[in-house]
Amino acid sequence: MARVPMVTRTITTTKAVTMCLNIETAEPFNKVFTLPRTYPDANKLLKKLQEIGNTETEKVVAVVEQTEVETLYGMKEEDFVKLATILPPRNGSAQAQDEDEADAQEEL
Repeated sequence: MARVPMVTRTITTTKAVTMCLNIETAEPFNKVFTLPRTYPDANKLLKKLQEIGNTETEKVVAVVEQTEVETLYGMKEEDFVKLATILPPRNGSAQAQDEDEADAQEEL
């Protein structure tokens, strides 16, 4: 069987078990969140979790446990080309492209 060309990335995520509070019933419960990136500063992690986890009835109040998980993600090159966002060229290439476009405008 032929090997399928793939685009792959290893991404480190932070899995956080949080203590939340239902503010209508005053009952605490644990909820698990998975966030991209790592958060070495516990205060920054809690702030981000509150940003995404707080609702009108639930509030994130503390981080009970956090672990970092490395996962290898991949998708077929064909799918990547269809779904990916096209970015501008990196560093020196962008300036060269701008100069080429300026030269083309001058010729008109």
